[in-house]
Amino acid sequence: MAKIQFKNKAHRDFVFENLEKCRHNDCYHQAFFYVMGISEETRMNIGRMFDFKNDCIVPEGIYGGWQTSGTVKVCHLAFNLWNGFTEEGKENLFTPDELFCCGYAPYFMEGIKLRYPEYCRDLTPPKRKDMER
Repeated sequence: MAKIQFKNKAHRDFVFENLEKCRHNDCYHQAFFYVMGISEETRMNIGRMFDFKNDCIVPEGIYGGWQTSGTVKVCHLAFNLWNGFTEEGKENLFTPDELFCCGYAPYFMEGIKLRYPEYCRDLTPPKRKDMER
């Protein structure tokens, strides 16, 4: 998680505090708590979105009265990164077009990097000696 950019100190602290509460510190947990920590509202309501005792997401939390259009996007991406979750009949709300059309998009990309580190590596092209002058 060294190269990952956090929105602010509260975001960073949230991620590490919640990872300590879990039995596992794998790419699923890292991506989930990273994405859920982007918004202050989702940080404050994490207990409604994640069951720490059973180590699982709580999809019903999406319908909480505290949710906004932005926090719903946060939850949708976090849930999808956790286990591929999409809500039956509302799969279109989990598409990149729907999710990334917000100010959280740069942080969403960081969450994807955490979940799929083997695929999201540095794409800087190597220097080719035959191209030097």
